[in-house]
Amino acid sequence: MIEIYDNILREELAKIPPLTRQTYLLTDSIAARIDAIMKTKGMSKKQLAELTHKRPSEVTKWLAGGHNFTCKTLVLISNALGEDLVQVTH
Repeated sequence: MIEIYDNILREELAKIPPLTRQTYLLTDSIAARIDAIMKTKGMSKKQLAELTHKRPSEVTKWLAGGHNFTCKTLVLISNALGEDLVQVTH
């Protein structure tokens, strides 16, 4: 029975365009990084919201994954956390 569901899941995942899949993987990774830094620093959503001058609901959206971050937002969050979220390599 599990094998049937595995096959169905694979078939459905194969229907997702590669660009969409890669985008969600990246945004989910960024959200996980934000969450990990916040936990390490003992920072709450409310505290991050205050540091970024955003509402706590916006921080919740960031942490939910799938958020299409702008570069400006990434810099804003990085500055508030005191750590780089994204690094570009050559």
